[in-house]
Amino acid sequence: MTAPSAYAQAGKDSGDQTNRSADSRIDEILVTGQSDGYQTGETNTATKLPLSLRETPQSVTVITRQRIEDFNLITVQDVLEQTPGVTVQSYDSNRTRFQARGFTITNFQLDGVPSNFNVGASGNSVMPDTSIFERIEVVRGAAGLVTGTGDPSATINLVRKRPTNDLKANVSLNYGSWDYVRAEADVGGPVIASGRIRARAVAAYTSRDSYVDFQHDTSPSLYGVVEADITETTRLRAGVDYLKTDSEGGSWSGVPLFYSDGTRTDLPRSYSAAARWNRWERENTNAFGVLEQEIGRWVARAAYNHRWTDTESLLFAGSNSTFFPDRETGLGLNVVNTYGISHTREDSFDGYATGPLHLLGRDHELVFGVNHYDRELETVATTLTPAYGLSTFKFGTTTYTAFPSIFAWDGDVPRPVTADRGFASSTDRTRQTSIYGAVRLNPFDGLKVILGGRYTDVDTTTRTYNTTTDPGALTRTAKSGDNKFSPYAGVVWDLTSEISAFASYAQVFTVQTQRDVNNDQLAPLTGTNYEFGFKGEFFDKKLYAALSGFHMEQDNVAEILTGAAPLPDGGTPYRAVSGVKTWGAELEIAGTIVRNWRVAGGYTYVHSENADGSRFSPDTPQHLVKLNTTYKIGALTLGGGGAWQSRIYRAMPIPTGAFQANGLPVTATGNVSQSSYFLLDLLLRYDLSPNVSVGVNATNVLDKSYYRNVGFFNSGWYGQPRRILANLRWHF
Repeated sequence: MTAPSAYAQAGKDSGDQTNRSADSRIDEILVTGQSDGYQTGETNTATKLPLSLRETPQSVTVITRQRIEDFNLITVQDVLEQTPGVTVQSYDSNRTRFQARGFTITNFQLDGVPSNFNVGASGNSVMPDTSIFERIEVVRGAAGLVTGTGDPSATINLVRKRPTNDLKANVSLNYGSWDYVRAEADVGGPVIASGRIRARAVAAYTSRDSYVDFQHDTSPSLYGVVEADITETTRLRAGVDYLKTDSEGGSWSGVPLFYSDGTRTDLPRSYSAAARWNRWERENTNAFGVLEQEIGRWVARAAYNHRWTDTESLLFAGSNSTFFPDRETGLGLNVVNTYGISHTREDSFDGYATGPLHLLGRDHELVFGVNHYDRELETVATTLTPAYGLSTFKFGTTTYTAFPSIFAWDGDVPRPVTADRGFASSTDRTRQTSIYGAVRLNPFDGLKVILGGRYTDVDTTTRTYNTTTDPGALTRTAKSGDNKFSPYAGVVWDLTSEISAFASYAQVFTVQTQRDVNNDQLAPLTGTNYEFGFKGEFFDKKLYAALSGFHMEQDNVAEILTGAAPLPDGGTPYRAVSGVKTWGAELEIAGTIVRNWRVAGGYTYVHSENADGSRFSPDTPQHLVKLNTTYKIGALTLGGGGAWQSRIYRAMPIPTGAFQANGLPVTATGNVSQSSYFLLDLLLRYDLSPNVSVGVNATNVLDKSYYRNVGFFNSGWYGQPRRILANLRWHF
């Protein structure tokens, strides 16, 4: 197989052509994904081998740049909301969790280099802005061959934009609901006349209010990259990307689901129990370098990424984690608040070599490599005075020891005094080193067999420090480590010139960062993953389709411990569950059906259960359908999409209607649910000229009211109401 040139791919994505020769081995082997509308050529996220989606024995979705721009997918969250098989849950206005096949997605890559984004209930990471990416690739299921530790949910590879050969520029402006304002500019091209040095710069700025009371967010994003042909066989690329999110007045709690008498609430989607001075600032910088070298018919690639993430948050909320509001007075919630500072430093390296192997008269392909990952999270000791909830405070003219009425709350409460104490309260460090390799055998025409494996060594160290009697003194060190060899096998058999059958096997090994009620890190998740199905390329390879089934068995699976008190740092405790079985099926389609008609989407069925047969991860919908399409008629583009998911639920304590002697409600554990729902999106774009277009994107057009999460700390979180975004784009 000969893969298309990486420069040609970048050129096709951006409308330019490359200087480098078409037969460059670097360009042939180190593919980065050729895009044609909503379809892509080769990718190597799943195996490091340059394979088309049909040749990859796993479920892979690629969200192309064209699709990102058509549907105005401005954040990574927006992209994953359109990705088949992926569900997005929100705990509040700043914390989001991504799931696939019943499990949280924890594996991320930046240009194929492993990185860790701490998302979910305890998440403090900021997800990058899509302005810097050419496309986003999602491998569902275990991808332990290339990611160090495998994850049974999915691996997300964020592929950055690269310099273009010709001078290109793009500018876009957006304005929409809740005073949403955004500007984005992208320019790239040669730095010298020969074109051997190229550069690209991207800048974006977003300012927005929210459908949630009191919240206002700003987020500047910057990206710069330089690429040079050092020799005819050597290429060097280096760059930096930066993103800061500043969320003011953001919620830090959900919406109460029940009143103290057991009746359901019906609060508005704008509900917030936050203080107006709430603040969550997150700043993220990546510096990276890539060296690619041709060695005969082989190519080697070494990539390094260094990431700085700094966060500071001052958060206040009326919490119903253990309390419920009175239906008449609105009183009853507790007060929770925190002041937190943390610093993350992460170094990641990935180096590999790949090329042909001639054996027994047949041509095969081989890849082997090593990667290393080192991440340290420092949590800083702070003080907060007064600590609301532990002392009284004034709201209006009244003094409270608990939260005021939710019906009267306007977010106006005195701001506490905060201090950075100048030393760490805890540090968490994870180091991981892996060696991997795979061979793609070609025993006869029409049959390809991939055999490989990965040896991974992981160790974690958590240190806690005294913050009271002897500030800064080390009080506890907890260490854990493990190593494991994880085999991988896959087979692809061409049934016809358009359709292939595939199957794959992988062992799952994931070191988990979640902690139990004793604040100890959970043991690694282990298990096996099987996948099988059919893939096809139709209409001259312009349309891709896949039908697959999967089965997984896991032990030590992290599950949120419902009803437990928060950890000392405010995080959520988990428990390890063994004997979890998951199975399901997926159908996916992406590409062009007829000229000017593009489509992308899929259907997913997933079921997980514990060893006793009870449902595991009931907050994952068993059925999930996503479909998006566009059709171009002259200068006019019409399109839209729909998403439907089945019922989700979670167990929580629910008031029975009876009360204790102290006035608190008597509760009983029950399931709270969000029934199935359908969301509809529409888009309209008109080309004023070959270089200028205007458009509008409308999401949740039917203005469906629904919860994106239920039961977390006895609350829910509403999904976004109808939103309208108008945009103006210019390019040359």
